[in-house]
Amino acid sequence: MKRIYAIAILSTICLSVVMNSCSKDNNENPPSNEESTVSLTNAKVYSDALYDDVSMEVLQVNTENNLSAQPSVNTQTCATVTISPNDATWPKTVTIDYGTAGCTGANGYTRKGKIIYTLNKKLLTTGAVLTASFDNYSVNGYKLEGTYTITNNGSSAGLNVTIVLANGKVTYPTGVVYTKASNTTWVQAAGIGTLTVLDDEYYVTGNGSVSTAGNTLSAASVGNLYRTVTCTNTVSGVLNLNYNNITGTLDFGAGECDKTAVLTVAGKEYNVVLP
Repeated sequence: MKRIYAIAILSTICLSVVMNSCSKDNNENPPSNEESTVSLTNAKVYSDALYDDVSMEVLQVNTENNLSAQPSVNTQTCATVTISPNDATWPKTVTIDYGTAGCTGANGYTRKGKIIYTLNKKLLTTGAVLTASFDNYSVNGYKLEGTYTITNNGSSAGLNVTIVLANGKVTYPTGVVYTKASNTTWVQAAGIGTLTVLDDEYYVTGNGSVSTAGNTLSAASVGNLYRTVTCTNTVSGVLNLNYNNITGTLDFGAGECDKTAVLTVAGKEYNVVLP
C-alpha cells in the first residue's frame, strides 16, 4: 500500500532549475547546433519536472480520497476536489481545482486552473488507467497542456507503471512554447518487502522528445535509468540524444546522489546542473 507514495516522491523535482544551467569546460561559445542541443536538453529536464509534479498532485489526491487502494490520508488543504460519481461505482471523474487566483501548496508551488482526470478502478489495481487533462492549468506561471496517462501494468513483485504524455505543451511566462511527448515505464527494483518507502528503488526506461520553433530533441534511455526515493535526481544511467545531425548522451553517473550530469555533444562535454 506504500508504493504510490514512492512514485510521488520520485516524481517531485524542484522547479527552480536554471534554464541556462549547462556550462562548457572552457569559455568558447559552441556552434549553434551544439548550443541548441544544450538548450533543448535543459528544456527537457525542466519540462519533465513540470509534468512529474502533475503525477505527485494526482497521486496525492487519489490517496486522500481512497482511490488508490491504500489508507486515506487527508493533507490536501489547497485545492478543491470534486469526484463524480462520489459513490462505490466506477469509472470516476476527478477535478482538482486550484482556482483562478492560484493556490500555493506545501512545497511552495503556486498552481492555477484545473487538473481533470478519469480513473477506471483504484490505481494500485492491475489494469487501472488514469487519464488526465488540463483546464487553463499552470505551475509557477508555466502553463501545461496535453494528455497524461498512468497505467498500472501489474506485477507479482513491486510496482510497475507506464506513464505517457501525449500532445504535451509548456508555455513559459516569457511566451516561449515547448511541445513535448514521453513514454516511460517504472519497475520497482528494491524495497518491495518493507513497509517504508525510503528503501524503494526503480528501473526507469523509455523515450521522449521536446520541440520549439521547429527544432526537436529526442531522447531514449540506454538500458535502465536508476532512481531511488531518497535522491531527487536520477542516480545512474544514460540517455541517447538526437538533434538534427547532432547526436549526444546525457550521463547521470554511476550511482552517486548528486546534482550533476554530463552532456556529451560532438565530442565535447558540458556540465548539466540538475535540480
